[in-house]
Amino acid sequence: MAWDIVVIVASLIACQLELSSSNSIGDEAAGGYRTPLLTEAPCTSGPLGMQSGAIPDSSLSASSSYNSNYRPSNARLNVGSDWWRPRYHQDQWFQVDLGDHTAVTGLIVQGLHYHHVSAFTVQFSNTAESEDWLALTDAEGNILEFHGDSSYQVTVTFPVVPMTRYIRILPTAWSTTSYRLKFEILGCRDGVVRLVGGDGALSGRVEIYHNGAWGAVCDEDWDFLSATMVCRQLGFPEALEAKQGSFFGESELPIVMSRVSCKGNEKRLADCPFVCNIPRQCNNSREAGVICKWNSVRLVNGPNRASGRVEILQNGRWGTICDNDWDLTDASVLCRQLGFPNAVEAATGARFGQARARCSWTVWPAPARRARSLTARPFVGRRLNAITPKTQAWSATRGNL
Repeated sequence: MAWDIVVIVASLIACQLELSSSNSIGDEAAGGYRTPLLTEAPCTSGPLGMQSGAIPDSSLSASSSYNSNYRPSNARLNVGSDWWRPRYHQDQWFQVDLGDHTAVTGLIVQGLHYHHVSAFTVQFSNTAESEDWLALTDAEGNILEFHGDSSYQVTVTFPVVPMTRYIRILPTAWSTTSYRLKFEILGCRDGVVRLVGGDGALSGRVEIYHNGAWGAVCDEDWDFLSATMVCRQLGFPEALEAKQGSFFGESELPIVMSRVSCKGNEKRLADCPFVCNIPRQCNNSREAGVICKWNSVRLVNGPNRASGRVEILQNGRWGTICDNDWDLTDASVLCRQLGFPNAVEAATGARFGQARARCSWTVWPAPARRARSLTARPFVGRRLNAITPKTQAWSATRGNL
């Protein structure tokens, strides 16, 4: 007897949470969570400092340079008459260390007449370690290729916004093997938040970037809504806990926000009502922290990030969902939970393969059709006592995950 597994196909736009069978955002079992990509910048984008020199020469590196006249420091847009030129034309890259957690929104690139890069890809990393680099991809999982021009400056806007420290440009096509390149990086930090001192990207002390420096947040009036705002700004669905009393350790940063009172409809923490801190009211022993909730659903075995077999996390283990009563409304709830606007198809019949665990859960039909998440929907939990199709001994419960 074959058990049908629920699958969905979501509308093809950039997904905030990259969930796939290859775990491109980190291995959940190992705790290797990565801050998800954002669909929009949390601040006003602008030049990050290639032209102004705010990004120092020591932060620029490349796979090769033709000679000292074409070193990486010559890649600064609108600065000098020299360029970066690699010694070789294939498999080359240019790397920039932004120095800190930054929202990167795009690039301005320029070539030299008939010596220019006509196409390139972009990678990003938090550590610059070889296994940590990820390519910017579209919603279908295809690596994005951007285009340059000869003597004209071309502005490239990324369809998703990585929060990252390192950026690489990798030329993939060129007008001649002796191509040149100048560029500026676009992005922002003001209002950006980060979690420090926790276990990976999901938890930590809340720090916010403002007026060129990082600051801490006081825990006075710190609650679940404000903690959830931080998690959503980082691309996670919501908070698990709002931590107080410098739970993740004290910093030496100034307290820049106190009595934060988010309502839940703001786009970022800086938009929430707050008061500037008065030193006698709050100190570094009272810094706010959060533990964010990882998305408890994912799509696996699909041809891209927007489609696949639905799996749900329950009691620390991933299971599948039976297609009883599964319809487009249920699929749309899941798509929205993953950052897509809606589903375009709710498919059945194990289109993306059967899991070894067979069916673990059955969606229960109910009037709560506008649930915020699939795990908030009423359901009947059916646990298999064995993984073989012949075993039909079940226990059943009804409730909410």
